[in-house]
Amino acid sequence: MRLLRLLVSCLAVFTVHAGTASAQPMSIGSEPFRPPPKDWTFDIGPGVVLAPWFEGSANYRVLPIPNLDLRYQRDKFFISARDGVGATLFDDSGFKAGPILRYRFPRNQGDGGYLFGTGNVPFTVEGGAFLRYDQPFIAAKIELRRGIGGSNGLIFDALVDGKLRLTDSVFLSGGPRLSVTDGTYNQAYFGITALQSVNSGYAQYYPGAGLRSVGAGTSVLWRIHDRLSFVAFGSYNYLADVVANSPIVTGPGGSRNQFVAGSALTWRFSW
Repeated sequence: MRLLRLLVSCLAVFTVHAGTASAQPMSIGSEPFRPPPKDWTFDIGPGVVLAPWFEGSANYRVLPIPNLDLRYQRDKFFISARDGVGATLFDDSGFKAGPILRYRFPRNQGDGGYLFGTGNVPFTVEGGAFLRYDQPFIAAKIELRRGIGGSNGLIFDALVDGKLRLTDSVFLSGGPRLSVTDGTYNQAYFGITALQSVNSGYAQYYPGAGLRSVGAGTSVLWRIHDRLSFVAFGSYNYLADVVANSPIVTGPGGSRNQFVAGSALTWRFSW
């Protein structure tokens, strides 16, 4: 129980610092395709991330983050800064499925200097389900989630990763990503109401549902020894459709090009 409390507390810190990097899955991961060494594994270590101030921002910040990952038999149950909170309830012939919870950092109108007058979007828990297909050299995953509080929007994410063993201790993964969101989500993060228009100076904008972004992500894992690892990750997303036409994105502080990059050291405990 102490371990779970510590993990939840640290995930809260990660949520506050990681910004736009926290909710959308960036990578299925480059962990080698083999059974975990024990039933339970717990990875912890320091990390750093470069991410936009807000989704659609042209300005970036560098922040320290904890790298945390608690798992039972790899993914039968997991609490992870990268993968959220979830469990595998179906596992057959490479297909896995189960519930998933992710979190999204609250967006404040003081973030980055270009949101004043647009209001705040509270902290959001996104609940839903995932379906994953996993093989030694390729993996694919889709997630459908609904915001509980905050945006209250619907999010569909899809990604495919090729997996490659570069050496006995270095593993690479990466591939395309796609995200689709409904009008409720888009209005919360990219819309401008009449009152927000008066307060911010942006033109009114009421986006509907549509393709949110397309892009690519990658990660590389260096297993230094059985317990110590180094991971580097990155992603690029191109905001599309109704999202890209938002005054927040087309304005002086906005950009359709969204980059995230980071790295972390992790120490593994297993039992």
